[in-house]
Amino acid sequence: MTKPSDRELIQAVLAGEKTGYEKLYDRYGPLIRAICYDTTRNLTDAQDLAQDVFMRAYEKLGRLRDRDIFGKWIVGIARFRCKEWRRRRSQGRDNYVGLDDTGLSIANPSNDDRIERLREMITKLPEKERLALHTFYLQDKSADSARRIIGLSRSGFYRLLGRARKRLEHLLVKEQEDIR
Repeated sequence: MTKPSDRELIQAVLAGEKTGYEKLYDRYGPLIRAICYDTTRNLTDAQDLAQDVFMRAYEKLGRLRDRDIFGKWIVGIARFRCKEWRRRRSQGRDNYVGLDDTGLSIANPSNDDRIERLREMITKLPEKERLALHTFYLQDKSADSARRIIGLSRSGFYRLLGRARKRLEHLLVKEQEDIR
C-alpha cells in the first residue's frame, strides 16, 4: 500500500475529510517542531509555535495553488512565524509564558547532554543549513524530498548539506579542543 501524496491528502481535507490533515501533520510535524525549536530553544514554546503554524496553514490551505509543494509551503510559514516570534520576543511583546523543560523526565542523562550539545551546535548554523540537516537526517526524508522542501536543485541541496556537515564538524572539533 502506497502512502497518499500531499496533493491527495489536501484534496481530501478540502473535501471535508479531517484525517487527511492529521496525516499531513504526522508527515511534517517533526520538521516544523524542529524548525520552531531552533528559534525558541524551549520545547513548550516550540510546540506552541508549531501548532500555530499548522493552524495558519489549515486556514489558508484552500489558497495553495500547487498542492505538490505543501512541504515547502509549510516550511515557509514556519520560517515566517519564527521571525515574527523573534521580533515579538525582542520587543518584549511575547504574550505567553512557556513552561520550563526541567520537569520532563529524562531516561538517559548522559545521552541527553550529548543531544543537547548537538542541538546547541546546530542552532549556530545558518538557517538553510539547519533546515537541510533537519529535513534529511532528523526527519529521514529522501534527498529528493528534502531538496524540494527547501527549494533547491539536487546538486544545490548536496552542496548545502555538505557545508552544513563541515561546519558542524568544525564546531564539534572546536568544542573538543576547548574541553582539553
